[in-house]
Formats: sequence, structure tokens, C-alpha cells
Amino acid sequence: MEEESQSQSHFPLRWESTGDQWWYATPIDWAAASGHYDVVRELLRLDANLLIKLTSLRRIRRLESVWDDDMRFADAARNRAAVARRLLHDCEPPRGAAAGGGSRPNRLIRAGYGGWLLYTAAAAGDAAFVRELLGRQPLLVFGEGEYGVTDVLYAAARSDSSEVFRLLLSAVLSPPECSAGGEGDGGTAAIAGGFMFRCEMMNRAMHAAARGGNLEVLRELLQGCSDASAFRDAQGSTILHAAAARGQLEVVKDLIASFDIVNSTDEQGNTALHLAAFRGHLPVVKALITASPSLISATNEVGDTFLHMALTGFRTPGFRRLDRQMELMKQLIGGVIMDLSSIINMQNDDGRTVLHLAVIGNLHSSLVELLMTAPLIDLNVRDNDGMTPLDLLRKQPPTASSEILIKQLILAGGIANSMDHETRSAIASQLKMHCIVGSPGTSFKIPDAEIFLHAGIDASDISERTNSFSSVGQSEPEFPESSRKKLNSMQNAAKHLKILLRWPLRKEKKSSSGARIAFRLGLLVVVVLGRQD
Repeated sequence: MEEESQSQSHFPLRWESTGDQWWYATPIDWAAASGHYDVVRELLRLDANLLIKLTSLRRIRRLESVWDDDMRFADAARNRAAVARRLLHDCEPPRGAAAGGGSRPNRLIRAGYGGWLLYTAAAAGDAAFVRELLGRQPLLVFGEGEYGVTDVLYAAARSDSSEVFRLLLSAVLSPPECSAGGEGDGGTAAIAGGFMFRCEMMNRAMHAAARGGNLEVLRELLQGCSDASAFRDAQGSTILHAAAARGQLEVVKDLIASFDIVNSTDEQGNTALHLAAFRGHLPVVKALITASPSLISATNEVGDTFLHMALTGFRTPGFRRLDRQMELMKQLIGGVIMDLSSIINMQNDDGRTVLHLAVIGNLHSSLVELLMTAPLIDLNVRDNDGMTPLDLLRKQPPTASSEILIKQLILAGGIANSMDHETRSAIASQLKMHCIVGSPGTSFKIPDAEIFLHAGIDASDISERTNSFSSVGQSEPEFPESSRKKLNSMQNAAKHLKILLRWPLRKEKKSSSGARIAFRLGLLVVVVLGRQD
């Protein structure tokens, strides 16, 4: 039994994404999540480009979306942090290599991976690792590369470590003193800028705590606040929108119980219910409908109800948990949550019902079949172009599933009487259907690039740490001039990593490199699995 439980603690190498697409977790994802640093290091030696995958925020978010609800992978964040820490220490400059009497910075941080390191440490709730990184470079708290300050705070909130969140927020609100800002108008402007900066950072912190589900921290930040809806991001989303979009049920319940915020809308007219349905978060949808039944018929600026948004979520590009989306639709159509008869045939501003959206979006045939079973559904509602769902379905490229659906619609009473050119025009316009861009609580009115201007921070050190690998090459006199050219190019990633980890540079024959890498990788996985057994 013990061996069986150990074998289940590893990540699967494949997960389903949207539609018929599959997203693959690579061996380096598996090795890092399982804490096998030696495997990670060997994989990086075989193919240095894997460092890009290992440190990609987009890939890490996909991994998080998979292990969020699976307790088998509860140690994944801590394992990734342990791997990152060892990689950091392996990139320390040689002893006695200090220039000008000072210590030389870590090669990995100089290469621009400080943001990934801090995010990884925060996501694991590793306070010691966070302090170590901030001690090396305090400005890392403001992010680096694709990692911004909001991402770092969100990672800390996800970890459920209030200590780490407070530590990072304190570092954000206490940036290095600016070199300017004396008396007179300059001093007044600095004070005003400092106040604006603090308000911006507190706003981001609240959204991060709401998205990450850290209710303890959020309550601390909202202490004494009478209007929680005042805290909004660049799209006008409140912290309730942010929590609902991430499926943070306890945060949603606490906010609607403590503040008059449940009916608030963003700049597109979306309520929190719109976003929860769009993301497929069934428990949050139930909680919001229970708290405010009037949300059921609420529409956004393009006339979409929350049911329209639930359908739109299926066809949004990007990694999706379709299992959640489908379960939400089953519960809604089955009448478990509410009676849909009042909105099942509602039309948006384009005159389209949810059935129109389902067929024109080329969604799963099982979803269309599910909608056809809804009580009181009208199969022949015409949109603003006079198109019925059957019209739209018949004019799309034929597939095996579409042919079956056409027959089912006809047998169920569906009709079609439209002109070809009108239908094609309608399909073309529908492909530009409205959807939610980005995630609530991730973008704000002050861009990350302008944070330092509002904070009044002396940014003279930033260029040193945010320069790509080219800066590493220029500060390393032991490397020839040829190795410094175009070092920030993806094609030279192998050179970059070997410079970081002080591996010898060597030429290999292209003809045998692929076979050799495949053989070593296979042997590596077999050895690791053998050790686990």
C-alpha cells in the first residue's frame, strides 16, 4: 500500500485542455513538481531550452490549475521551490571572484530569473527562501520579466501563508528610498506620488488576496472599510469579481455577507455571477444565486446573461478545465440549481440564445444535446439576421458530429429557412463574439512599468538585474567576445545555461544529438521510477 501511495504522488504527463486539444506536461515539469533536482539538472544539461519551460509563468499557471483541487499534489509547490533554491545556489559565482572588493551577484538573478525564483518561493509559502531572495535584491518584490508584483502577491495568497504575504506586502510598501524629492514643489509631488503608489499597492494586494483565497489577509486589509466595491482593477472588476473568477468560495461568501457588493458590475456590465459561470465554478454560481436571485436575469453591455457566459467559456482559447464547465451546465440544465425556463430562450443584443452560441461555436456535441433537453427551450428562435440554430449549424463545415446534430434538431422540430449569404455573414460576425479578456484582478490602471515612477524609487539597479543574458556575458571577462553576442536569443539558451552553471562549452554532432538526448531521457526516467519503487 505504501508503494502504491508513493506512485500516486507524481504528476501525470498528460492533461486534457480545450476541445480535442491536449496539453502536455514535460518531464522537467514532472521532475520539478516531484522534487527531483538531479533529474532537473540533468535535463537542463541535455537541453538548456527546458529552462524556458521550467520558468514560464504561463506553464506554471496551467500546472496550478491542475493541482489546485488534487491533494495528491499538495507538495508540488514546495518541491518546485526546493528545486529553484538548489538551482539558485548552484549559480553562485566562484569564491574569490569578487570585483573591486564587493561580492558579485548570483548568476541566475543577474540572468533575469529573479521574478521566477520569488514567485516560486512565495507559492510554496517558504518564508526563509523569500527573505533570502529579498536580502539579495529587495527590488525583486516588484517582479521581473513576465512576473509582476501582482503575480508575486497572488502566489503568496495561494500558499495560505499569511506570514509570507505580509512579508512581501511590507517590502512592497517600504521600497528603497528615492534619491530625489527635496523641498518645494518636488517634495509635494513626491508625497503625492507616494500616496498614489501606496493606494495602488493596497488595491493590488486586496485583489491578490481575493484571487488567492487568503481570507485571513483579506479581512485584515479590509478592516475598517465600509465600501469594498471601491477597490477595482483596470476593467472595473471588484474584489468579488476577482474571487468569483478564481472559484474562491469562502472569500465570495464572506464578501457578500459583509458588504453590499453582490450586484456590482465591471465596465463591461458583468456581475460576479457572469465571471463565475464563464470560468465554470459551480459552488460560486450557487452561492451568488442564493444571495441574489435577481442576478439570474442580469445582462451585461452586450445583452449576455450568465448562461450565455457559461457557454462562451467553452470556446475561449487557452487552457480550460472543461470538466468544471460541463458539470456546471449539467446542474443548470437539470434544474438542480434553479429553474432556467425564464432565461433559456433569452436573446442577447445580437438576438442569439444559448443554443445559437453552442452550435456556432462548434462546441461539443454532447453539450448541444444537453441544451436540447432543457425544459421549454425553443429550437427555432431567430437572431437579428433571421438565423435559427439549425441554419447556422447547416452552413458550417460538415463533421461527423454536426451531421448527427442536424438530424437530431430536425427530428426535435428545428427548422431552417435562410439565405446562404446571410447565414455565412452571421457566422463570420459571431466568430467575433464578446468574451472576457484576461482575468479580473490582474491588470490595473498603473502599468507595472510605471510603478517605479509613482514610487519614486531610484531604479539605477534595475537595469543591472533586468538585462537579459547579454549583461551576464559582458560582466564575465573569462568568456570570449563571441560568446557575448546575441546571448538573449533563444537559439543560444544552451550557452546561457552553461555559463550560469559553469558547464564546459563543447560542440556535439547534430546527427546524433536527438537520439542521444532521447536515450538519456528515457534512461533517466527509468532510473528514477526504479528508485521510487
